[in-house]
Amino acid sequence: MDQNQNSNQLNGTSNEYYYKKKNNIPWYQSCLIPFLSGILGAALILALFFGGSKLLDVFNSTNDDANVTNAPASEKGGNTKDKEAKNNSVSKMVEDVSPSIVGVINKQKVSGLESFFGGNNSEGSDESQETGAGTGVIYQVDKNSAYIVTNNHVIEGANEIEVRLHNDKAVKAKLVGKDVMTDLAVLKIDGKYDINPVKFADSSKVKAGETVFALGNPLGVEFANSVTQGIISSEERTMNVQTSEGVTEATVIQTDAAINPGNSGGALVDLNGNLIGINSMKISRQDVEGIGFAIPSNEVKHIIKDIMDDGKVTRPYIGISMISIDDIPDQYKKELKLTVDSGVYISEVDEKANNGIKKGDVITEIDGKKVKDDSDIRNYIYNDKKPGDKITLKVVRDGKEKSAKVTLKEQN
Repeated sequence: MDQNQNSNQLNGTSNEYYYKKKNNIPWYQSCLIPFLSGILGAALILALFFGGSKLLDVFNSTNDDANVTNAPASEKGGNTKDKEAKNNSVSKMVEDVSPSIVGVINKQKVSGLESFFGGNNSEGSDESQETGAGTGVIYQVDKNSAYIVTNNHVIEGANEIEVRLHNDKAVKAKLVGKDVMTDLAVLKIDGKYDINPVKFADSSKVKAGETVFALGNPLGVEFANSVTQGIISSEERTMNVQTSEGVTEATVIQTDAAINPGNSGGALVDLNGNLIGINSMKISRQDVEGIGFAIPSNEVKHIIKDIMDDGKVTRPYIGISMISIDDIPDQYKKELKLTVDSGVYISEVDEKANNGIKKGDVITEIDGKKVKDDSDIRNYIYNDKKPGDKITLKVVRDGKEKSAKVTLKEQN
């Protein structure tokens, strides 16, 4: 039985029940109802003659009270206009930002047909073919060129990189530099472009619950210029990320705005169209929905500057392996005899660093700033320091506070 038959049967059952109830009125009720109706009608006629004005006053006053409780029509209309204005402002924002969002195509050399199937045809000529696609964001436009930030994994292994502009024009791009650890890369395209580059927001000020939009090319250029809406789910997460150079830790913004393959390297923007982060990854499992991540715009700015200045990212290095106390299971905390509830535990020390820190120390402050977890240290030295700078760490060792002055080394 199909859905319409089910629906009709239900309606028939409902109507049948109603008519049974309606038609089963006892005989005395069928006589009594007209009799009472006649009495009520006569009473109303008498009331109109002998006290009609007062009775009408009662009805009129009731109607006046009802009018007072109703919302004015202008207010109702105003709410609708407010919603329309909000929708229009979002549409205008997307329209303004979209030209700075581009497709990024990874082209790699592949052998001839025989080689593809495992043969050794020497006549097969190498040619570059599209092997992957992602998104990029134009952040700087000069007189004769434009610069794009994207994910490193989008362009990794490419022999050629092609950029597809908002107007669907394809241009060749040059790789300025990349950073595997943060999964960021900078591209350059030559030419004159009448495009407003994206503006950067201060990602340290974003709050959970704020509305955000992910702009990019999910599943490749076929779905170019797509926009999804969501919120900031968490201002900061520390994730273990597998890169081509091993596992690294990344500090990211979590969002439930849909981020799909092809969105990588795209923009996560606020209601004003300012860049909060670069979309980078998502948790893809059957039992998980709406967990995507973006590289914070403040970190993006820092990495871009290093790449533009030196063609690479130079990082300072303390010379320690560390873990947040919050991430240590309770049973191990007892074995380690920790005397503080928050901070960063030093699990290994590079002897070459010669920094005065020992294994088992707990860092609680860096240059007078409280340290809650390892991302506090990483963000501070990566964003505000460079190799050769000196920092002061406050550590807890055997239950006593000590200060250690450390000269930052250059990380290889």
